[in-house]
Amino acid sequence: MGVTLSSAAVACANKVDGDGAYLALLEIIIPGEAEHIYLVRNNEDIYWRNQLWQAFPFTLSDRKDDNKGTLSNITIDVDNSTRDLEYYLNQGGGGAGSKVILRCVRSDDLTATEPDFEEYFSVKSTTVTESKVSFSLGNAYSTKSRRPWRRYLKNTCPFKYKGVRCGCTSSLATCNHTLADCRERGNSKRFGAFPGIPQGGVYV
Repeated sequence: MGVTLSSAAVACANKVDGDGAYLALLEIIIPGEAEHIYLVRNNEDIYWRNQLWQAFPFTLSDRKDDNKGTLSNITIDVDNSTRDLEYYLNQGGGGAGSKVILRCVRSDDLTATEPDFEEYFSVKSTTVTESKVSFSLGNAYSTKSRRPWRRYLKNTCPFKYKGVRCGCTSSLATCNHTLADCRERGNSKRFGAFPGIPQGGVYV
């Protein structure tokens, strides 16, 4: 049976870098290590929940999407050029029994203590190369997962123009809720759609 990843996670993972207001956070919990590893897929470090999240390249790969977020396998690849993560894994017995928490937060509201969603996974296996550390994930304590109940759209921003979530201050009177219009108004970082998800959007 395939691993289930919520459509919200797929949406965040596929968000166009530089155009969205969402950040993907990765917390890695290695057995025997008192300190957790906190990573953010971003070009600079951030503080969230009074915790430093280090900017670090990572991707979700091996996606086999059936438009519902069901995957035959989920692999998170984390950059290993510094060897820092590899050191922690060696100290923790190679990563066996590790846990991974994937979260999505808004870059323009890092004071919020709750993420837009969070997914909990167990690590089935770990592969280390000179360039990356790959975590093959399985379902973990999914009852702890936080998934917002709403529709995620591919190309149409759902936010009310110049409303609280939009936050646009342009002098232009209207907006057609596309990324092009959002860019024209200098507000693309708060674009509320997810170009990386299937056409027609997804519900969670």
